[in-house]
Amino acid sequence: MPSPIIFLDFDDVLAETRAPRLAAHRDAMAVEGIVFSDELFDEMCGGLSFAAAARATIRVATVTRDAPDETTIELAALRAERAFGDSVARGLPLMRGASELVRGAAGIARLGIVTRAPRRDVDLVLSLAGIADSFECVVTAEDYSGPEPASDPFDIAIARMARGRAVTIGDGVALVASLNAVAAARAARLHPIVVGAVSPSLAFAGDGYVTSLEGASVRDLLRLAAGAGAR
Repeated sequence: MPSPIIFLDFDDVLAETRAPRLAAHRDAMAVEGIVFSDELFDEMCGGLSFAAAARATIRVATVTRDAPDETTIELAALRAERAFGDSVARGLPLMRGASELVRGAAGIARLGIVTRAPRRDVDLVLSLAGIADSFECVVTAEDYSGPEPASDPFDIAIARMARGRAVTIGDGVALVASLNAVAAARAARLHPIVVGAVSPSLAFAGDGYVTSLEGASVRDLLRLAAGAGAR
């Protein structure tokens, strides 16, 4: 029987990124005179690249229906990305239970990361945590530049995994922490399991929900994805 596949998002599944990412995005938007709520950030920007998050925020904040200026978006995204990178360089903690789950998956499941975070930030966190070798593939912001959310990043990861061993589409699990990531995982025919202290609407958006990865096992997550019930 093929080993099950589990994809983890970097943001707020593997690493605690919400606070530094929110701060970086808020400061970048403030330069453009744009103010937004925490709730808007969580609802619209989670699971997106810095550029897509800037585009979404500007569209909501502006009165006109015209598309935001691409130069403005690119500059705002660059500011946010640099500020977030500075936070990563100072050190980001892993989410509770993430390291234990990853290490416990050895020999049971094939792991991958699918995220819209920059590769250098992901690589640094994985390296410092000593778990880089646990992942069969890592798909980051640099691997896909199309519309968001979309199945493409997951499709890229699945294709890379399939080069080594066969992959059974439809049985894979994606651990996510945003509505955009849920939508992308579903489009790729994966089972999204929402992780973390999230809103009720997000908690019920996936095929399952866990408040934390602490104490969770690969088998727990697979049973949850198969409809065995919530922990």
